[in-house]
Amino acid sequence: MILDKQPLPGDELDLQDAPPSYDALDNVPAPLPRNEKAGPSPTYPPPEHSPLSPRSPSALTAKPSKRVSSSWFNFGPASRASKEVRTTIQGLIRDLVKQNDAQGALGVLESCADACLSYDLSLSTLLQERTIEGHTPLYWAIINRPTDADGAATPDAPDVVTALLAHAAPLSDATTDELRLACLHTSDHGLFQRLRRSPAFSPLSGADELILGASGPVDDIEVEDVPGDEVGFVATFRIPMFQKRMRISQEISLEFIAKGRMWMLKCLVVKEQWDSRIGHQHIRAGSWVVVLSLLPHSPPTWIDSRLVIEDPRTRTHPTPAPDPAVPGPPTSLRDAVEGMFQYDAQNATAPSSKPKPKIEMRMKRSDQLIAPTSMRTTNFSVITASFEENALANSLQFKGCPYIESDGSLVARLEARLVQPGADCIIC
Repeated sequence: MILDKQPLPGDELDLQDAPPSYDALDNVPAPLPRNEKAGPSPTYPPPEHSPLSPRSPSALTAKPSKRVSSSWFNFGPASRASKEVRTTIQGLIRDLVKQNDAQGALGVLESCADACLSYDLSLSTLLQERTIEGHTPLYWAIINRPTDADGAATPDAPDVVTALLAHAAPLSDATTDELRLACLHTSDHGLFQRLRRSPAFSPLSGADELILGASGPVDDIEVEDVPGDEVGFVATFRIPMFQKRMRISQEISLEFIAKGRMWMLKCLVVKEQWDSRIGHQHIRAGSWVVVLSLLPHSPPTWIDSRLVIEDPRTRTHPTPAPDPAVPGPPTSLRDAVEGMFQYDAQNATAPSSKPKPKIEMRMKRSDQLIAPTSMRTTNFSVITASFEENALANSLQFKGCPYIESDGSLVARLEARLVQPGADCIIC
């Protein structure tokens, strides 16, 4: 006589057809208590009733009587329940990044975190696995990030990306690369700068953390397109504690997105004559240099650019307009002599406040810039300019340099056009 097969708990789940929902855990058996000294868990028949409440977001938060014990030989109901919870959580996260529900993201992720804790899973690991079309949930959250009417993403509004990052730390190098790629694919410079300020994404070096403090000022980068010039852009940098960081840390990295490419501008101190960071060029050890390069996944490009640094007094004390009350040219020898004496007296008693000329460092290359294959590649094309080649730029090493702000910051801007450079600077 042939008996009909009785359905087992969980058989009604069809995980292949659609992402699982909260109700998917309706019949997941609870993890069984286990004596740690008794060895591997024996296989018991599953309980008839699941402790998880169906049709409610609280289904994921219901905790079993005891946390699941990890074991190499755990093939019983507890192991199966852990796998089913893992699959359910992956489905919930997929729905979350697909729908981009910023309001419900926190509650869903908190429930997932509680379920992971109960079933000996790592939510951080699940969020960094490439389980959605070859990418991580973090990647898709950035790709699907909502934008405003002008196509720009809202910079400071709470979103799914922020919620996921709160549960994903610490980030692996591969995940960091995924975040960079997503920001590049969406040309989202604003979000990329937010990520760079996060210790989970871009931790400070030990020296920089001691210099700037855990909550100290951070490098600020703004990028603007040049109106009427589809190949031009301007990147403005504000670098806190510039001289102190160059002397102690000896390297400052500034990353930004412009014209569909990810760039890195580095100020560093050469360690050896053929330093790989400067493209193995022959520059004396100890020299201060600035290096421009592309970052991975950026297409190659020509570029003609210059780094411009202005005396802060040009911003705080702009050149005044001519005063109509000032008398014109002298009409007699006596007026001319009196005017000379007045000019000499003013210069002798008042310090000079005339701004210094701006520093301009030409940055070009005879062939195209090509991005490295990964962030850990050491041999790739760069553009290097030494401070020692410019007398005004060389003064940035000295105490009391007039180009340094009163708080120790350096403000500089990179003016660039993605064209093949000629003999003359085409952006000067």
